[in-house]
Amino acid sequence: MKLKHDDPEYIAAMRLLILGDWDEAEKAFLKLQETYDESAFVQLALGNIAYSRGDLERSVTCYGNAIELKRDFGTAYYKKGVCLYRMGRLQKALDTFTQILTFKNQSHAMASYFIGLINNFLGRDDESVEAFSRLRKDSPESKIANYYMAQLLYKQHKFEEAVPLLSELLEEAPQFAEVQFQMGKTLMAMHKNFKAIKYYKKTLELNPADNRARSALELLTDVQWP
Repeated sequence: MKLKHDDPEYIAAMRLLILGDWDEAEKAFLKLQETYDESAFVQLALGNIAYSRGDLERSVTCYGNAIELKRDFGTAYYKKGVCLYRMGRLQKALDTFTQILTFKNQSHAMASYFIGLINNFLGRDDESVEAFSRLRKDSPESKIANYYMAQLLYKQHKFEEAVPLLSELLEEAPQFAEVQFQMGKTLMAMHKNFKAIKYYKKTLELNPADNRARSALELLTDVQWP
């Protein structure tokens, strides 16, 4: 039976869920499951309750049930992927997030983020850059992709491509000390030492404990920095 949003039992279950009364909410949705045994949303809600209680195994099962009932349920795939990621099942998480990319008219941004992150962990640099590039395209207002892409491009010695990404990120987050350091390191690799000094100084201004920036400055200026 199709879930009826005006069903008093559904309304009561949603109220418990919103209030964070996990035990009672679970009982309410399990009861709803008896009536609406083909509702992917009920399974999603049970997965969310289990997740909120820290039961990731149960969450994965419930999100899997939701997917069985609705094969293009992007939200269920995403939630399942997050659980698998947190459980350290990186390849299964990667497969789950990748499936979301096949669904039209659904947001792919956060799936791309996790795909990039997991591939980065697994040492698959090209796949990671591809995913973060997709994230940057799908969610241009978010600059987090710039950070990871710049690191990967630096690793591949593609310094010229990394610089504009870092510059764009620093326009949004000039107080991000790690990005200031990354810019200095990238410019230094390009032998643009005078420009690199500027960013290393800013790094130390923001984070006086950054010995990497201090060592780089001492190397470039022959001066001991406090």
